[in-house]
Amino acid sequence: MKMLGSSTRGLPPREKRLLYRSCVLPIATYGYQLWFFDGARCKKALSLLKTMQRKAAIWITGAFSTSPTGGVESLAGLIPVHLHLQKMAGRANYRAATLSDSHPLQSILGQDHHRGAQAHPCAISKMSEAFKQKVKGTVMEIDRRLPDLTESFEPCAPEAQPGARLIDRFCAQIDFDDCGHLENDEAL
Repeated sequence: MKMLGSSTRGLPPREKRLLYRSCVLPIATYGYQLWFFDGARCKKALSLLKTMQRKAAIWITGAFSTSPTGGVESLAGLIPVHLHLQKMAGRANYRAATLSDSHPLQSILGQDHHRGAQAHPCAISKMSEAFKQKVKGTVMEIDRRLPDLTESFEPCAPEAQPGARLIDRFCAQIDFDDCGHLENDEAL
């Protein structure tokens, strides 16, 4: 990364940011659902991720090491790590609504969410209310967040079929304006 960020022949800031967002961040947050959920003690892990992102933001922008973290992250176009993890956790919780009826997770969820699957012996639906309050984890968070979901998801929705999409039906009315890329990357 240091060689790629050389000030004389290195990558421009746009490519540095793209490299960080597409390669480094997914590797660093892989498996986050094991330790990032409501009630989890993850201060140390978040501290390490914040340090990593600060170094990446300084690398992207070429700022001084004494620059404030929030400002450097803003200039680099990076959202704070804890907000990024919250966004990914929320999406993962709602993704459970798109699982098929035969998915094993359906048998573990509460009675309102298992969609006809036979309840597992350790399912949330078989737990007492007092025990549910003590248990913390990703599956408990999914079960708690699914009632907030108001939209229904269909894996093969008729609107998504070729020929029925907006761009297929109204191709004459849709115009894509390609702003083009900046010729001079120093303008960033």
